[in-house]
Parts: sequence; C-alpha cells; structure tokens
Amino acid sequence: MRGDQLSRQWRILRQIEVSKNGLTVTEIAKVGGASLRTAYRDLGDLQLAGFPLYTEKEEKGNRWKFVDTYKLKLSYPFTVTELMSLHLSKDLFKVFKGTVFFESLESMFEKVLATLPPESVAYLERIQSTFHMGIRPYKDYERFRKIIEHVNQAATERLSVEVIYKALANVDPTLSR
Repeated sequence: MRGDQLSRQWRILRQIEVSKNGLTVTEIAKVGGASLRTAYRDLGDLQLAGFPLYTEKEEKGNRWKFVDTYKLKLSYPFTVTELMSLHLSKDLFKVFKGTVFFESLESMFEKVLATLPPESVAYLERIQSTFHMGIRPYKDYERFRKIIEHVNQAATERLSVEVIYKALANVDPTLSR
C-alpha cells in the first residue's frame, strides 16, 4: 500500500538521520518492519528521490548514512525530517490566515522550502499529492486582528489577559443589541 511505503521510508530517513554511525540494512528492515529486499528497494527509492545516502563498509557489514555535508546544510537544531514534517503541516496553519501570525508562518515555510534540497521538495510534493491535512472550513480571523494584536502586546509586556468564553447558545439575545 502506498501509505505504508511512505511511512516506512519516512521512518527509515528519520532513523538514519538520528543515528551516529548509520544503520545496516538489517536494522533498516527492522525499523521499517519490512524484508531485506524491501529495505534495499526503499533505500534505492530514497536515493532516486535525491536523498544523499551512501554505504560505508565496516567489519560487520555496510552501514547506510547521509553524506556529512548534507546534514551541515541544515539550520541547527532542525533535521531534514523535522523540516519536511513542518512543511507537510503547512495546511494546518491556514487557520491563522488574517492574523499577524500568518505572515510569519508563511515566511517560515518559505525558508523551510529554501533550506531543503530540490529533490526533497519534489519528494514532499509527491507525498502531499497522496494526502491532505487541514481544518476546513478555514476560519477568517481578520475581524479579530485588533483583539489578537492586544493579546500579543499583553504577552510581550508580560501582562495577564482574562478571556471569558460564552457559548453562543448561552448569550442573552438582548445583550447583543
């Protein structure tokens, strides 16, 4: 199943990324919950997708790793899969459209894309065509911009803000006039 392959490859990338000495194909198969043949196929697919993976021969066998310079291109403290996950979550942040936060979020996502290699971006686009995350319908917070700005200012000045929530069903209709 396509979703299984994507999640398995994601786990493989993540485990190689956080390993200090790389992983053997046996370890990769175990991480992915797959056979050795599938692990080799996944590694080949990931290389074709542009991930700079290579094998290093050791006494106990070959270990799969990222090319060292690939890790160095990333902004500390983020890893490749963390940045890719962040990019995949972009749709979830559409709820902030119309707020002061949205412009900063859009800027951040542009920086994430600029940081990732083009091959990784292409890989993400293929993943995004498989599934979509989001909250619909998106609420437009533009009409609450001033309130949000006041709350932001209060937070900056370390002031307390008291918010009283009343469900629409509990509001006295004579008070809304």
